[in-house]
Amino acid sequence: MTSPYQEICTLLRKISQRSSSETGLQLNVDKCEIIKDDFTEISTLATFNDFIRVNKEDMTLLGAPILKGKAQDKAIQDKIDDLTRAVKRLKHLQAMTLW
Repeated sequence: MTSPYQEICTLLRKISQRSSSETGLQLNVDKCEIIKDDFTEISTLATFNDFIRVNKEDMTLLGAPILKGKAQDKAIQDKIDDLTRAVKRLKHLQAMTLW
């Protein structure tokens, strides 16, 4: 019996072969991500060797955190840092007089 991960590997190979021959497109595995809590199940599967491994708690979609946790905390801290920097820069602007 094959594991779901082996089935995914088979599908990825089929997609890569079909895409390449039919459309000229290729899967850029250097930019592919696999999101899991535990990567031991896939450690023996060569298909996933070049995939970027992302812990579930660090998962984002287009920079937005998906779950509560470290990714959300980081996104909030990044916004706080941006606002703090903006407030500091406001001090350097000269006041304008409107007539």
